[in-house]
Amino acid sequence: MGVALKGKIALVTAASQGLGLACAKSLAEAGCAVAICGRRQEIVESARLDLEASSEQPVVGEIADLTRAADLERLVSTVQERLGGLDILVVNSGHIPYGGLEDFEDEQWYQAFDLLLMSAVRLSRLAIPEMRRRGGGDIVFIGSSTVRNPPPHLLLSTVMRVGITGLAKTMARSLAGENIRVNVVLPGLFDTGRVAQRIDDLMIERGLSREEVVIAEFAGEVPMERIGAAEELAALLTFIVSRQAAYMTGTVITLDGGADRSIL
Repeated sequence: MGVALKGKIALVTAASQGLGLACAKSLAEAGCAVAICGRRQEIVESARLDLEASSEQPVVGEIADLTRAADLERLVSTVQERLGGLDILVVNSGHIPYGGLEDFEDEQWYQAFDLLLMSAVRLSRLAIPEMRRRGGGDIVFIGSSTVRNPPPHLLLSTVMRVGITGLAKTMARSLAGENIRVNVVLPGLFDTGRVAQRIDDLMIERGLSREEVVIAEFAGEVPMERIGAAEELAALLTFIVSRQAAYMTGTVITLDGGADRSIL
């Protein structure tokens, strides 16, 4: 069953590459006018051109730092001015440092708070009034499967993403009557970002194929014996924001090849 989103306007943050770009491309192919943002001009522009090739709808690429409230205000305002509104907000973010409790000073906690949790809060506050004006909308937070299975080296990410999940559950209940749905996707290991770079490094270091590295180093705890492709996450997200998922809100979905052992 195809997903049709023609006429919808979507903003995907941190979408100049990786999972964010895959989500933006899937939305564009489904008919959305799409806006993306990132911090590096040349990468954002390359992504914008890539998206234009996938869509008959307008594409906007903006420079924005998710830790800066002023950047987010400008970003949402630009999307509304150039594309005519906002129906779908996908809050994705970049990586933050690895480490445990004793590895970080207060300043690093505040930086993670701004990048992950406060960007979700600020973007939602900015988007919701326009969604109300348009009669509804969708907000999806891209989190991490570590929310359910916290590893010791991802403390900053886990703490902030648990907060985002609580935010989403609360927002979903308060906004459901206004036809604004809020959901969370928790990806496990995907062949993007730091994982993809580590795979590339190990291929060179050990003289192995990509599949051999993935099986040896990354897929041992994944029942499907592989890691995810960005397009698989993007397909799920596109379904979530479609009318085919109209009864779904306040839902937290893990996409990790079966690695999550929790029951609830």
